[in-house]
Amino acid sequence: MAQDLEARVKALESQLALTQDRRSTQSIGDVDTFYLLWASSLIFLMQAGFATLSAGSIRSKNVKNILLKNLLDACMGALAWYLFGFAFAFGHTDDSNSAFIGGGRFALRDMNDWSGSATAGDWAFFHFQFTFAAAAATIVSGAVAERCQLGAYLIYTVCITGFIYPVVVHWVWDGKGFLSAGNPDAIMHGCLDFAGSGVVHMTGGWAALMGAKILGPRLGRWQDPGKFEGHSTPLQVIGTFLLWFGWYGFNPGSTGAIIGSALVAARSTVTTTLSAAAGGVAGLFLKRALPPKFGGSGIYDIGHTCNSLLGGLVGITAGCNVVHPWTAIIIGIIAALFYHAGSCLMRKLQIDDPLDAFAVHGMCGVWGVLAVGLFTVKEYSSSASQTPDAGLFMPGTEGRLFATQVVAILIEIPWVVITSGVMFMILKVVGILRVPLDQETAGLDESKHGGSAYPTEQTATAA
Repeated sequence: MAQDLEARVKALESQLALTQDRRSTQSIGDVDTFYLLWASSLIFLMQAGFATLSAGSIRSKNVKNILLKNLLDACMGALAWYLFGFAFAFGHTDDSNSAFIGGGRFALRDMNDWSGSATAGDWAFFHFQFTFAAAAATIVSGAVAERCQLGAYLIYTVCITGFIYPVVVHWVWDGKGFLSAGNPDAIMHGCLDFAGSGVVHMTGGWAALMGAKILGPRLGRWQDPGKFEGHSTPLQVIGTFLLWFGWYGFNPGSTGAIIGSALVAARSTVTTTLSAAAGGVAGLFLKRALPPKFGGSGIYDIGHTCNSLLGGLVGITAGCNVVHPWTAIIIGIIAALFYHAGSCLMRKLQIDDPLDAFAVHGMCGVWGVLAVGLFTVKEYSSSASQTPDAGLFMPGTEGRLFATQVVAILIEIPWVVITSGVMFMILKVVGILRVPLDQETAGLDESKHGGSAYPTEQTATAA
């Protein structure tokens, strides 16, 4: 009888231990899910930053229009990501995924068919990735501001979030992608792009370049440049701060979890901060000190400082988890140079980009991917296909990582340029890309949205 009692006690102890293990596992999963939801909420707040920055950087007669378009970026982006984008980016996790594009989970069909087996983390991951997709599409809005038709805007938003961007995501961030560092069969080392200098910003920036080029400049843009300055410096600065704040979801949140990844998330926060700060300071003095023929102004330019700061954020996004703090400062300073060079180039070529979207995101996105290949610490590096490699300027390098980062750029940019170029050309040929000249002259708020965003302006005009 004593033996039976002892056996029962042991059985109860085993059952209790099993229950506690399950609860512990559940608690860890719940904490990681909350972290991912929190990070995605910060990233979604960047939509407010984009909207505010965009509104402040254009003329007052088009403020309602750009705000509506930024609002619709989130709406159309959510629907496109749900219907197609998520499937093309991640699809199934089994062998049905190809190295080029994902498949399955269209409209989250398979998640609903799991009969309750989909975890909270699965749903949080979908939402987290949606906020990245929306950010990529919103980057383009600034480059086509003040002259793009709303219908064309909605179409290109769907195309970018539903197809162009998800394919790049699959290449780099899905374990089956041919550029993914998590794929044992990836090209060379596998590209390291932690939070998306290339995947998000380079994609959005180069699509913005194609949109601005094909759409053409605003009427009179190069004949009288002074009339096209942004109408609200406060909105520009507030928008910049909102974007900087949202970046703390963008970069640290890309760990995907906090349990076991807190150190990486914290380090990413520090490098993100330092690169942004260095970019802003470098841009401020660069713009003031350079002679006019090299894009200098001789003044402390607030708008240029804001964009240089954002360039520093873009530049650190790919490598925030793999670099030392001191190299993050270098990355931010060089990002300011890339931004300035891109901005000057666009003006030289007379490609009208009201928000310098290409210079901030396209140029600094390229730099961010390259910076990983230069400054990655070997102990922080990772690769499923080969032994992890360090950056070209760091101890222990073999050069494979840098070469892979260059190859990734040479693959991603042509994909974005060709697909977005074809898309914008089709919209132009069918006559729905640009607003009529009379509406552009009057301002899109007056011609499309019932009047100015600022009632005092309407009153003054009427008087």
